[in-house]
Amino acid sequence: MKRKLGLLLLILGFLSSLLVPHQSEAKETPKPPHRVAYLTFDDGPNSSVERILSILDKYHAKATFFMMDPHMKQHQASVKKMVAKGHGVACHGVTHDKNKFYKSPTSAATEMKTCLATLKKITKTSSIMIRVPYGSKPWMTAPYRKEMERYGYKMWDWNVDSLDWKWLNGSKTASYTIQQIKTLQKRGISPLILFHDKPTTADALPAVLKYLIDNGYELKPLTNNMKPYNFWNPIKI
Repeated sequence: MKRKLGLLLLILGFLSSLLVPHQSEAKETPKPPHRVAYLTFDDGPNSSVERILSILDKYHAKATFFMMDPHMKQHQASVKKMVAKGHGVACHGVTHDKNKFYKSPTSAATEMKTCLATLKKITKTSSIMIRVPYGSKPWMTAPYRKEMERYGYKMWDWNVDSLDWKWLNGSKTASYTIQQIKTLQKRGISPLILFHDKPTTADALPAVLKYLIDNGYELKPLTNNMKPYNFWNPIKI
């Protein structure tokens, strides 16, 4: 009886070994490759900024905020929170009026000088990063760029336009943005995404962040020491 029982256990053990793969044979879920993405928000801080900051915090994501001088003065606590949370802070000007901003190279540089001074006063942080209204083409011609360089400013544009200002719809914004990210992903290019401080952009943000994180992207801020990407200098970042 004992012999039969031993033989039965031996057979069961053999069958089990066939059904359960050895540890060395078990397949691990492949990790997505490491990538970097840069989220940027223009025109703020506005009423949506605290919600945007909360969503970024939830996904452990860092972003860069290109802010307007008068809006920073109205939302100083939020601007300070950006710095405390490790986000990038930068300037978008004072008026956002192309007729005033682009009146001359001096007027453009003066707006940025005023804006960056306000940013430093509020945060005690020095930034030389700027994004000009409506992007650097076509108005930032050579004399304008030379004036910005004279002040040491680094001008940033984008390679993904979410069109959140056009859609004003969270689902459309998310879908359109992810579509562009996928196109750059195939070419091995880091997405530098243009968003705006709007309620519908906050609606879109979780889906975009989930896609980026699921596909191995690290969400990093822009910094003063990075070489800037702009339409006149479309380098690979």
